[in-house]
Amino acid sequence: MTCIDTCGSQGVYTSMLVEESDLVDCDPADFGASSERYEILSESIRFTDTLLGGNGLTGTIDKIGNHTRHGARIVVGQFSLEVGPYELTNWLPRILGNSASGTTFTTDETFDLRPFDIMLKRDQGTVTYRRCSVNSATLTSTASIGGAEQVMRLTLEVMGYEEHDDTYPGSAPSLPSESRLYWLLGDGKLEMTPTGGSLTEYYFDAFSLRIDNNLTPKTRNFLSVTCVQTNGRTIRLRVRTPYTSSSHTNLYINDFKGQGVLSFLGSKNPEVPSTYSTVITLPELRQTRITPNTAGRGEIPLSLDLEAYRTSSAEPITITNAHP
Repeated sequence: MTCIDTCGSQGVYTSMLVEESDLVDCDPADFGASSERYEILSESIRFTDTLLGGNGLTGTIDKIGNHTRHGARIVVGQFSLEVGPYELTNWLPRILGNSASGTTFTTDETFDLRPFDIMLKRDQGTVTYRRCSVNSATLTSTASIGGAEQVMRLTLEVMGYEEHDDTYPGSAPSLPSESRLYWLLGDGKLEMTPTGGSLTEYYFDAFSLRIDNNLTPKTRNFLSVTCVQTNGRTIRLRVRTPYTSSSHTNLYINDFKGQGVLSFLGSKNPEVPSTYSTVITLPELRQTRITPNTAGRGEIPLSLDLEAYRTSSAEPITITNAHP
């Protein structure tokens, strides 16, 4: 009897490493024991390709294979991971396009791509994606009893220059052995202050904070990306709150404009040291009003769709992120 093994690569053996890109000599990043290693939930990063040509009239209904060529290529895709203060410390400067100042992360009038190389070991194959930048980043969390969706997730959409085969380093970094705190929605706190009004705390059931850097690739007269630029940043905060008389008046009827502060605090949970905190401040929010509606017998939600703006004296977003 012939012994047949048809097993393929398993996602459970996927490992992702990240290193800052070499912008001086443009050499591939040197991955090793000091590289960043992440526990990702999924990834869809691809080196996309287009087969061109072979569309001419040949006297038959078929195309001719050796009349085709591969066109310009680009790295695009996304990955998601569960996050807390440790992961955010590394990713916030890349998301916001600006260096950190201690535990404070904010934007600037210009955007620094801060390119990085990604190594993905997909079980039996290892590739590196070079000179990637964050096209968009979305933080999400939803209330539940025992469900994984209450853990804060970060989904990063990246755009890069090229892919090449690689070898996973023998001295790869170990997985973190110390305690790692991932934020839960139950650690969250939402405070809204209308312009000229007073601060009010609102309860909420879910949130989504999306920072879209609107990156655009350029190939010029090459067959790969040679330039990545931003067409302008958009920051949106979506929150699902209970529909109450207070929220109806303050947030909906009065067409809320003002500051929003979304905090995740270790001090809210007796199991978490108060030294952990992530505080997201959006000083100038304007909303697209969504009329509450009755979908059934259950609770009626008031959904907030808010966009962050720059003011003459403040960046559209500032995040303080602290951990031991």
